[in-house]
Amino acid sequence: MKRLVLCIVFILCMLAGTVVCYGDGNFTMTAVKADREYEWDEGYRMQGFDKATGKPVVFSAYENGYFYSYAPENLQVEFRPMEEGVSYNDISGHQIPSGLQKLTWNGVFQGDSDGNFCGSRTLTRAQMAVLMARVLDAEEETIGDMPYSDVPRDSWYASSVFALMKRGIVAQDSRFSPDRPVTRQELVTMEYRIVRELGGQMKERTPFDKRVKDVNSVAEYAEEAYEYLNGSGYDVPSDILKDNVIDNSKIEIGLLPANPVTRLDAAAYLESFIQDFMRTNVPAIPSESAVRYGFDQEMPRISGSTSSYPITSNIYWSLFENYRNHPSYPESHAKTVESYKMLIDGETDVILVPDPGSEVKALAQERNVKLEYIPIAKEALVFFTSKYNRAENLSSSDIGKIYAENSVKNWNELGGPDAPFAAFCRNNDSGSHAQMERFFLKGREIHPDIRRECTSISMSNVLTDVEDYNREHSGSYALGYSMYYYYRTYGTLLGAVDDLKLLTVDGVMPSEESLSDGSYPLTTNYFAVIREDEPEDSSARRLTEYLVSGEGQAVIVSAGFGAL
Repeated sequence: MKRLVLCIVFILCMLAGTVVCYGDGNFTMTAVKADREYEWDEGYRMQGFDKATGKPVVFSAYENGYFYSYAPENLQVEFRPMEEGVSYNDISGHQIPSGLQKLTWNGVFQGDSDGNFCGSRTLTRAQMAVLMARVLDAEEETIGDMPYSDVPRDSWYASSVFALMKRGIVAQDSRFSPDRPVTRQELVTMEYRIVRELGGQMKERTPFDKRVKDVNSVAEYAEEAYEYLNGSGYDVPSDILKDNVIDNSKIEIGLLPANPVTRLDAAAYLESFIQDFMRTNVPAIPSESAVRYGFDQEMPRISGSTSSYPITSNIYWSLFENYRNHPSYPESHAKTVESYKMLIDGETDVILVPDPGSEVKALAQERNVKLEYIPIAKEALVFFTSKYNRAENLSSSDIGKIYAENSVKNWNELGGPDAPFAAFCRNNDSGSHAQMERFFLKGREIHPDIRRECTSISMSNVLTDVEDYNREHSGSYALGYSMYYYYRTYGTLLGAVDDLKLLTVDGVMPSEESLSDGSYPLTTNYFAVIREDEPEDSSARRLTEYLVSGEGQAVIVSAGFGAL
């Protein structure tokens, strides 16, 4: 009775809920707004069904308040709870893996004539063809010209093999070898070809890292499948070959591509593959705010400094469900100077950055491009050293002497201990260097000795470089600089700030309060920068309006920055 009630409730929910359809080829992604937030185990047991036939839709899932299905575009789908009581005689009910339960509910896996699953039994190519055809709902394909001499037309697997061959899932050849065991690399290749058949998103081809010791043993025909699935966020069949290793960088992973696949292996891999497919391909659904600002129609291209990337990520998070799947979502930022260049050249629409340095100003003038700066957040240039260093303060004149003149050699010149001095700097195309130019260099350069010996190539590197120097040079302390919110947020994530401390500048400690009231002397703004010739109704201008609104300021604070 409870199950029946749930079915009725959800079907009613579906009829009343928001339905969003995204077409791609012959398949459509349908998103149905749920009546409430379901717990994972509840959502996992909800399944899409073809209204006409009652057959389950294999590619369906619950995620973040929506139910999704990926099905032929004319299919009418309803969602309802799975039937209980999946069992096999050779596996007690509570021991059935959830993946096998799901695939059995979906009709992909079935037991043998005696009701056994036979999980340790090796899977043949014929059996795998039937499983893959069930995944694609193509098991009953009408058989045309069969190229395989070893696949009788009246065999129980013939229609499945033909369906896979027709779709390019298996190679067209003179023989199929139906009784030969399926290997891991054959399984991975079939999964990859299914993604292509369904029109699924696929990112760049990404080689495996050096910990995958047997990657060179992957057959040539399977290399593309492994690397594209790896780059697109799909799990590929692999084993950890060394256990009890504290340093994860030394754990060796083996693909074991030529190893045969058991039925239990296949169940685990197929369920993982289907879940990965749905996670990768569920659409980015606009929020009410996104619709109000027109971002459901167009999002501007966003770049900026490395430190401002959390703002961009949180913008998408606030505007879209499944935001990482939005087609314009950037995986990273291009760094400060490069972002300015992209904006000047029209390669991006909005950049989130600190004040420009002299290089950027000169380039904009050279290209006759005028830029518009909209303040969106508070930030500050900060200086740090080892927490064991007794020094507490730097004056503005001290900082100029350190970095432009390289004239400070001992911390006792700064009111600190009698200890050797080392100053780390950032590269010229960084946002923090632009702030050094603004506040201290004023047309001068970082001293060449410091530039040559102590340049940190990234925001994170300057934190770890100072930390490592202090650890490796007993009795000597390094100095570094960064942006306040980056230091606070990412320094904590890196664990670097555990051994570092911020220094006061002209007697004022950087903090949220001193940034907010402007008492910290190196306080600056972060800007959303656009070209002055942006049309009034452009998505770039609408984004700047969003960022200075109450909603946008909340997004900025949630990204770890200070509100205006």
